[in-house]
Amino acid sequence: MLFAKLVVAIDYPVSKWEAASVDEYLKYSLNLLELCNSISSSLSHLGKARLSLAHALSLVENSSLSLALKHLKPIQPKVLNKELRFQGNEEIGKPRCSNISKQAVIDQALVVMQGMVFWVCGILMSGLVGEAKPYLEMRSSGGRFVDSWLPGLDLRASEVIVERNGVLKEVKELDDAVAGLAAAIGTGKSSDEAAEELRRRLEVFEKLVEGFGKEVDCLFNKVLAGRNQLLNGLGQQKQ
Repeated sequence: MLFAKLVVAIDYPVSKWEAASVDEYLKYSLNLLELCNSISSSLSHLGKARLSLAHALSLVENSSLSLALKHLKPIQPKVLNKELRFQGNEEIGKPRCSNISKQAVIDQALVVMQGMVFWVCGILMSGLVGEAKPYLEMRSSGGRFVDSWLPGLDLRASEVIVERNGVLKEVKELDDAVAGLAAAIGTGKSSDEAAEELRRRLEVFEKLVEGFGKEVDCLFNKVLAGRNQLLNGLGQQKQ
């Protein structure tokens, strides 16, 4: 990770950090692990929805049209049971003197890292659950970084997310294909073309969900490894 490379590059190990910075990193990494779990849960929800639609498609192929119609439903958003809002230490990263110290570099890097990660995760979560709320909550967690560094990009992202209500393009396309097949069956028309379109959209969607899943698992493992390494270092320091 870039942050870890920065720590090595400026030769400022965790053992030299101020206590507030260590605490901030530990809270950030724990929040990010929780976020990864939330994202994985949302991906699992989408994966189950895909399987249901794939089953409906197989029923169509076997001419069980009335039964298939019961499964040809748009993907239902996953309901989040908790807020995705994380409050960092507002004092971290604030300039304290004119000289730029290694500690100041670490603190500023923590602010940038948290802001960028929470902002991106908010966009992703909104897409996965199909509503703008996660983005708006996570955007506030990005705090100073989003306001100072990404005002234009954030405004554009906000407009798109609110306009689409957070729904991923691939989910919208899949829902449209589902509606098209259901309409063809309902009117008694040939459903071959609509079924093929749904099959194609399902293949795209499957690759998307699997790809996201692998990336999230990789991120989780890296964050956990970095957190454990830091904790082990602190433990050895106290001995």
